[in-house]
Amino acid sequence: MKKILLGTTTLIGAASIFAGAALADTPKVTVGGYANFEAGYVSDDMDSTATAAHAGVNQRPQAFRNDDQVDFKIDGKSDAGLGYGGEIDLLADTTTDVQGRGFNASKTFVYLDGAKWGRVEMGSNVGADGAMKVDASSIAHATGGINGDWSYFANANTQFLASPSLPLGYGAMTDSGSANNNFTGTHTEENLIKITYYTPRFAGFQLGVSYLPDQSNTGQGTSSLAIPNPAGPNRTKDNAGLSANIFTGGLSYDNKFGDVGVAAAVTGEDGKAQNRLYEDLKAWEGGGKVSYMGASLAASYGSWGKSNTLTTDRSKDTHYWTVGGAYEYGPFGASLTYLNSQFDCGLGAFTGNTTNCQVAGKDKFDNISLGADYKLAPGLTPYAEISWYDENAATDVPSDKNKGYVGILGTQLNF
Repeated sequence: MKKILLGTTTLIGAASIFAGAALADTPKVTVGGYANFEAGYVSDDMDSTATAAHAGVNQRPQAFRNDDQVDFKIDGKSDAGLGYGGEIDLLADTTTDVQGRGFNASKTFVYLDGAKWGRVEMGSNVGADGAMKVDASSIAHATGGINGDWSYFANANTQFLASPSLPLGYGAMTDSGSANNNFTGTHTEENLIKITYYTPRFAGFQLGVSYLPDQSNTGQGTSSLAIPNPAGPNRTKDNAGLSANIFTGGLSYDNKFGDVGVAAAVTGEDGKAQNRLYEDLKAWEGGGKVSYMGASLAASYGSWGKSNTLTTDRSKDTHYWTVGGAYEYGPFGASLTYLNSQFDCGLGAFTGNTTNCQVAGKDKFDNISLGADYKLAPGLTPYAEISWYDENAATDVPSDKNKGYVGILGTQLNF
């Protein structure tokens, strides 16, 4: 993969030489985005008096949620045919982003592309593994099914692998112990600064690879006592449970045979542990999709292996699999998706950036999500979704186990 990146650098240099001619037009800026409103209702075992006392909170079942973003896309092309531009997606809510995507923006990157040599992206964006993956959530309607917005309303007292994501996409895990923070990590993969290269698609096949300095290099960097210049990028070493010199990538296939569409992808993440007490980052996922006349079926399997866990935990098996079906007819779309996962807490509860497990063992999780949406007018899509989940924690404490459902009614305006 290092050779691929060196080759990519050569391509960029060559493209810059050919771009010396005067530009045919100045770059065009397109403004877009979305405004999303949701009304959610949750009913689960953690509504009980005993669990509320254990978690230290009392809860009402209903809540509203907003999610708004303004996107600026910049696109230009030189007389020599070099495509170039970028994207800045600004967060536009009245609070900080609960997904941990940043304080101001969720994506900020520039790109270069050419029909013959492919595309290069530089900055904060989803990496090759996340962009190329195929699983059941890729055909889901409404908020995204098993990878949708149900988790913002649900509860958990210990760590569960509640979305079909590899470690970087899931985000670093914390030990805060909050009753509702154990479904997602502290940031999504798109926050991490990276260089990504995609080959042109040939006979349905495409290869992509990304390089990241480490799992904490985001934005303009973070302050650290170990850094001479606190305003610069975070170059702190020896971060427990995090990896550095990371390569992610994927090989995908997408083609159509008459009315039958076929898509498949194998993706992975590989990095070197920054602390000798932890395992290296090594994770992979494979999935496929078949579509015909508005109907589609998809499935996937992913494994974290021992990624970023203590070396003393010799036997580790964190994995997940998904399956789902969807149907579209005119402006109407519906889907049913399922996720089964196992988060291995190892021989003992972790600390630091690895997990929020309460005890040793395996935290098992199931989720089935039914969603539907309707394109009522250009850019206006109301939707409904209900997700049933079962959290089977390794601990014997009854309040750490949870079962219930989340119902969501919402409307999204895309502009």
